[in-house]
Amino acid sequence: MDIVKIAVLGPKGTFSDMAYMEYRQLVLERFRDKGDKLCIEAEYYPTIDEVFNAVCDDAGNGVCDMGIVPIENTLDGYVQRTLDLLLEKQVGILDEHTVPVQFALVANGASTEEISTLYVQFKANGQCRKFINSLNNVNIVSTESNMESYYKLKDIQGNAAIVPSHVASWEKNSDSNRLVQEGITDAENNYTRFVVFKKEDKVSFNGYVTKNKVRIPVYIMPKSDRPGLLFEILKEFYDKDINLISIMSRPTKQELGTYNFYIEIDGYASTISTIKEALANIKVYNDIKVLGIYEEDGI
Repeated sequence: MDIVKIAVLGPKGTFSDMAYMEYRQLVLERFRDKGDKLCIEAEYYPTIDEVFNAVCDDAGNGVCDMGIVPIENTLDGYVQRTLDLLLEKQVGILDEHTVPVQFALVANGASTEEISTLYVQFKANGQCRKFINSLNNVNIVSTESNMESYYKLKDIQGNAAIVPSHVASWEKNSDSNRLVQEGITDAENNYTRFVVFKKEDKVSFNGYVTKNKVRIPVYIMPKSDRPGLLFEILKEFYDKDINLISIMSRPTKQELGTYNFYIEIDGYASTISTIKEALANIKVYNDIKVLGIYEEDGI
């Protein structure tokens, strides 16, 4: 039996863990249909950096076959650290999976007025801003994961944490006297998209066949700065009727005011040759790293 280890942003109970569990089930169902046997195991890591290092460290080694990390949220946008590491590491995106995201408050106290310290994960902060701004004289402490926020509650009076709604349900079903307040997310229609990646030197377009819509994320790294640079890049896609889902500038970290461009291309297998042609034209004056080609996960 083949064993596949997936590095997950942990600990257990996070939305990353939920994404892993759902994705694991989907993969097992695919292999079951083929009659193959597969064992998928999770290895949990406390930071996004450690998830990437578990798959491909600075020496190009890894202890896990794949990793799964958040890349984009409906309310708070892209996860900047994920974008940076996708460029810095020799990895390629295999797939994506999207999960609904809702938060709740758990506090050691009888009311929100008793809260003195609030633990909140760095991306959850941007998804619950209305609620956080409604609190008075509260010390906000940022954490790496929602479960870290939950564990920091302990039994200290005045401590509170913003946690996944499914974690808050644990408190409601226990003998705890903690305050639980649900529905604190800024919007009901909130999702986080996760990407599944593996160590890969170069992503290939060859032989990719599917009838479904595909997403192709790429990094475009200008060799020099000049007027009209971004216009020239975008015009290549426009002239070939290629739709771009998003475009973001990320600092090169080499010189102030210099940027790379992270772009996600929307297409089909039938348009891959056209996309390749556009990228080849852009590559004349820019370096390019294709991060992956995979089917979009519909919500």
